[in-house]
Amino acid sequence: MSVLKETAQHVLDIALKAGATDAVAEAVEISVKQVRFSNSQIDAINAWTENNVILFVAVGKRVMSSDLRELDNLDALTEQVVSLAKRAPPSKTYGGIASGKFKYAKPKIDKRILSLDDPSKPVLEAIAGAEEEGAVNVGGTLFVRHSAAGIASSGGALAADENASLDLSVRAFSQPEASGHTLSCTPHLSDLKPRETGLRAGQLASRAKNPVQGEQGKFDLVIEPMCLTELINTTSNMMSAMLVEIGSSMYAKKIGKPVASKHVTFVDDPTIESMSRQTFDHEGVPTRRNVVIKDGVLKTYLHSTSTAKRFKTKTTANAGPLIPTPFTMATQPTAFHPVVIPGDWKVDEMISDVRRGLYINNAWYTRYQNYSTGEFSTIPRDAILKIENGEIVGAAKNVRVSDNMLNLWKSIDALSKNVEEIYWWDEASPPSTVPTVRIRQMNVTRSS
Repeated sequence: MSVLKETAQHVLDIALKAGATDAVAEAVEISVKQVRFSNSQIDAINAWTENNVILFVAVGKRVMSSDLRELDNLDALTEQVVSLAKRAPPSKTYGGIASGKFKYAKPKIDKRILSLDDPSKPVLEAIAGAEEEGAVNVGGTLFVRHSAAGIASSGGALAADENASLDLSVRAFSQPEASGHTLSCTPHLSDLKPRETGLRAGQLASRAKNPVQGEQGKFDLVIEPMCLTELINTTSNMMSAMLVEIGSSMYAKKIGKPVASKHVTFVDDPTIESMSRQTFDHEGVPTRRNVVIKDGVLKTYLHSTSTAKRFKTKTTANAGPLIPTPFTMATQPTAFHPVVIPGDWKVDEMISDVRRGLYINNAWYTRYQNYSTGEFSTIPRDAILKIENGEIVGAAKNVRVSDNMLNLWKSIDALSKNVEEIYWWDEASPPSTVPTVRIRQMNVTRSS
């Protein structure tokens, strides 16, 4: 039994002895190496390790959870959490935790990532690649990550998990207002492509030179995986059954109905090899591939045990971190690794079929005016390239896409053959595996 699994089992035993009727303990260790670079040179190399135990307890319908950081005082802290649960108001939505005899896949990691002693080398390769394509200023980060977890629950869960990955973010400038942003995210050291990532960032930055104020109106959009993942972050959140319940989802009452174009199939699959591969959800249920949207039709919401009971269905093994929310005092189901199934287009073919449009490298600040109906806006950033009569003819700046998210997904008519795994900041989290897509006739306004 791994040390983390032993720790989780010990905390579970203490919680049950103190009077908890249900409990889940998850012991986590995360180790990170970070390389930061700016102005085409390395600024800092850092390393750190974080340890904690996430504890969820229920005493009947009274629930409480905590993130325990004082690992030398776990027994007393666990007893304190149970004591607080006994005094908490009963939860109207708590439906218990998953129980059963669970079988888990054996985690596999690329151990070469753990022995990467000099993470500065791929950074220097990325910088050189970007400069080769005309970049005059290159910045970004490289993260080398190793995570391990052990979980134990009163429902019978007892397992360990481990993952290792790298994510390289390169942002290159050819002019102060002309940039390109690219990523290389992978669970395999051999798949990290630093030079190619730098070359691509430099190419985008060069094509984005001399941007002009973008026009307003209806435009076809060809959006790269980094931009699409920014949109998927909010989209996948709304697939949570809990957000449907509280009126913060555009997918309410849409099971079995079209919510995207027939070209779109969306799955959540934390079982594939990726940065966010994981063996179990936060109740200890073995994870699995869930088809959420099939050929444009919504097939299911994402469920934990509690939401599944209220919806008269079964958990999809998507229980999120066991921290009660102020609204429901229950766990929120969450997507672990969104995947958009690729199509059969080449990106050049998508562009050649656009009369008036924009090619968008990236976006941020996606905000909703109405969560239940899907009205949103997002700000394209980095390379925003103008498309006229099937060709890229220049660059634009200071535009905003202001439309409806359901309309956006229904307006996709082409998906690329190639996909990328994307993760950067909280704007594109959790990691996703997605293609480039073309979206017809989106509303574009000025952002300043």
